[in-house]
Amino acid sequence: MSIFVRIRDILSANINALLDNAEDPEKMANEYLRQLHNQEYEVKTNVAAAMADLARLNRLEAQYLAETESWDRKAEAALRAGDEALARAALARKVQAQKLYEQYRDQSDAQEKQVEQLEQALVQLQTRVAEVQAKRDLIIAKKNRAQTQESIQRTVRQATRISAMDKLDQLESRVDERLDRAEAMAKLEGDTLENKFRNLERETAVDAEFEELKRRLGQG
Repeated sequence: MSIFVRIRDILSANINALLDNAEDPEKMANEYLRQLHNQEYEVKTNVAAAMADLARLNRLEAQYLAETESWDRKAEAALRAGDEALARAALARKVQAQKLYEQYRDQSDAQEKQVEQLEQALVQLQTRVAEVQAKRDLIIAKKNRAQTQESIQRTVRQATRISAMDKLDQLESRVDERLDRAEAMAKLEGDTLENKFRNLERETAVDAEFEELKRRLGQG
């Protein structure tokens, strides 16, 4: 498969659709980035090779152009010297050199266009790499934020549950309630008929002692 076809296919892929349909978008983005980096390396290698070929073709083009001009000057010099045979031989070499020059010129022109295409493809790939990296980083940021938010929600849910202090407050309330009932029962028991008679007898004895004391003191 042509490298340009592979580049076209990988660039035509809808990154948003790929990530939306993925079970693990981060993993999918990392895999897609791996493919892009591999393709980027291959394109760079091809660009370097194409540029090297272009430099070689340019050198040969310049070489045969120089030979063409050189044989033309030699033919002119031979004809001035009156040596037509030598002039014709020089022109034959000129024609040969010029043909090679034109062939290498055409090849170098075509190679230059291919280098430009490969460089454009490399730029497109690098742009896609930056796009996918930014998308991957955004996914990771959202994932981390979601995890933080979930942790906060768990903390809030736990904080809204009955705490240990709430439990102690409830126990204290129940103890206070039992104490209130015990005091009420003691008060009720103090108001029974037997207690009232015992209190009356105690008060009567006190009154008798009081009257005896007054009599002894002559106050009765």
